[in-house]
Amino acid sequence: MNKVSAFFLWLAMLPAKLYEKMGANQIQLALILRYKLIMDDRRPNTFQQTQVNRKKEGISRATYGTMLIALFMGFLNLIAFEMGADDITYFTIYFSFFLFLLSATLISDFTSVLIDSRDSQILLPKPVNDRTVLLARILHIMVHMFRVIMPMLLPAIVYLAIEYDWTIVIRFVISAALASLMAIFLINALYLLIIRVTTPERFKSIIAWFQIGFMILIYGAYQVMPRATAMENLQLFTVSEYSYVLLLPPYWFAASVIHAWWWLLLSTAASLLSIWIVVRYLAPTFNQKLAMLGGGSETRIPKKKRAEANTGGYAKKLAGILTGGIVERAGFLFTWKWALRNRGFRMRVYPAIGYILVWFVISIYRNVFQPGESGVNAMSGSTAGLLGLIYLSCFIFISAIQQISQADEYKASWIFYSAPVTAPGPILLGMIKALLAQFFFPVAILITALGFAWQGWIVLPNLLLGFSNILLISGLLLLINYKKLPASLPANKADGTGNFLRGMLMLVFNGGFGVVHYFVYGFPVVVLISVLLSGAAVWVVYQRIARISWKEVPVT
Repeated sequence: MNKVSAFFLWLAMLPAKLYEKMGANQIQLALILRYKLIMDDRRPNTFQQTQVNRKKEGISRATYGTMLIALFMGFLNLIAFEMGADDITYFTIYFSFFLFLLSATLISDFTSVLIDSRDSQILLPKPVNDRTVLLARILHIMVHMFRVIMPMLLPAIVYLAIEYDWTIVIRFVISAALASLMAIFLINALYLLIIRVTTPERFKSIIAWFQIGFMILIYGAYQVMPRATAMENLQLFTVSEYSYVLLLPPYWFAASVIHAWWWLLLSTAASLLSIWIVVRYLAPTFNQKLAMLGGGSETRIPKKKRAEANTGGYAKKLAGILTGGIVERAGFLFTWKWALRNRGFRMRVYPAIGYILVWFVISIYRNVFQPGESGVNAMSGSTAGLLGLIYLSCFIFISAIQQISQADEYKASWIFYSAPVTAPGPILLGMIKALLAQFFFPVAILITALGFAWQGWIVLPNLLLGFSNILLISGLLLLINYKKLPASLPANKADGTGNFLRGMLMLVFNGGFGVVHYFVYGFPVVVLISVLLSGAAVWVVYQRIARISWKEVPVT
């Protein structure tokens, strides 16, 4: 147990005599809470789940990572004090950010703890009374919230102590505590909404998608919010001009900091009421749904849906078009379905895709919608912007091909070696085609639409050259470094010492193609000849992939 967890354990067990009077066993409570906190240190948070290569000994200080992320978000929240024209606007925006980020952080990082039924399976058969189990669960939730809330509030407390007086700081801390209670209400309401509109067994998958969206949102906010503070209209904005703001909880908490004390009373009443609703109505319903999650209930697929799944679908039709053999088709379909269904793969790959898409949006906005020299006229005559989008999109595929071979269920890959397949080349060829179809083709369609909008049909040869080069780069990367079967290696198998050099090599490799393309961009004849040469190289490389032998593929 790290020092932070040990401190919170000591703090939580200070009222041990009170716990005894409430009917809990003090020794059992301390042991249960201690091991819950130890397991928190070993459970990766949302951002750590996206790391490509974790050390073989696993994670032992996840608590520090969670607190550092919360501290970073606390600094990000300080941007609220640069947005608006008066104090009430500053604090309203701050508490809006705080409520959202706190709720999102608790959902993304603590959901796996709340819906883990193993806790009950381990403790209930033991001679531990219900009050001890319930109190351990409550204290565990409180400790986790403190580990998130304290670092998230620390930057604002320091800022307010410098810019304002200590009265404001004290009222701010009280209001933030009340806002945290409101966040608990919002989280429970969201849990119940998700469980109500979907089946219990899909609850974890929805939360995983929420985690991915949350990480992308944080990255987007980091890119957008500093630029937003320079907008003149935002500097003149004040929430007091809108009467409906009185109905919004962030305004209540803001007003309780800088206005009359009766606003603080209103905030206290609203927060306590929300907690009463959670305890009286939402928590029992959530516990019933939670029991369904731990009961292993399964949702039967309707006959019509089963028939559609058996007869095929979009993936099978696409495999029939893109693949040329039974083994290659099997590799395509396996990769397609595994990449869509495996939660670990999504957690490692989709955030990287989201980061690139955020960069796309920011670049398009900066070059197209902002007035001045970087407007539409300038963009229509620029080649760098379009080529940047084309060759940057290659990193989406690179991220996918880096992760497709790594899985927690890698031992199931024995099926590849036991099947009567003379060479793994067709499987790898089907794999790369599936990844291209899933992660590159949709982006290529988007870039094509943008290219036509910016420069018209004249851009078509350069689009063909760019996309052909992406196919060539993808094939070369697989031949050079990624000749690995899908889902066949453990997630920590890759050598972390060479990751930086490999990343730099891919950056230089991809950038080299982009630089050469830039210099031939304005010569249509040269571009058309380059398309033919690049297409021929793609055919040669992919034929080589189809001939990869078992000796070239690593075995677990």
